[in-house]
Amino acid sequence: MNNSTALTVPNNPYLHASPAPPPTNTYNNLSRKVESAAKKAESFAENLYNHLRTGPGLVDVAMTRLEQASRVIGAGGCDKTFSREFGNIPGDKLKNSFVCYLSTTGGPVMGTLYVSHKRIGFRGDSPVWSGPIGGPGQWVHYKVMLMVDQVSAINPSANPAKPAEKYITILTKDGHEFWFMGFIFYDKALKNLYKGLQRCN
Repeated sequence: MNNSTALTVPNNPYLHASPAPPPTNTYNNLSRKVESAAKKAESFAENLYNHLRTGPGLVDVAMTRLEQASRVIGAGGCDKTFSREFGNIPGDKLKNSFVCYLSTTGGPVMGTLYVSHKRIGFRGDSPVWSGPIGGPGQWVHYKVMLMVDQVSAINPSANPAKPAEKYITILTKDGHEFWFMGFIFYDKALKNLYKGLQRCN
């Protein structure tokens, strides 16, 4: 070791610190990638926890998700499920789908949000009772279907008291709004919705 450039560490004559060049870009890039991956993993864990917590119970949510997955597989995949539930439009193609909840006056409804080139659709996984308790009504699946050109805005938000609870509000040009929450892949869903709206404008 060259003593002219080495710095003796106080209180330890055997330990020396030599000046070194700053870390290379490779180290910085790796550090940024590790930090980014850690943030994504943390975000995924928070989103998954909020998704499970939003439902009626962990077992119910897990069972509903398994039923939904088997239904999609049995139907031939997400593309065919989307076509069966919402019909076909020439030139339209499903881009992605996201498990989430639709906020309703009766409580959150677990389901899947579909984003295609021309449409945004949501279908609840389990049927809900429409009508007053004990009165006339029927079991129905909640469905939302919007043409992308009917959408005026897509707004992200979070619960101020619990920032991990994130929402996406879809506003229509004629004044309706739909609140979605409990996304497992919140950022990806928001990005896909933004892209769809930008293509339309």
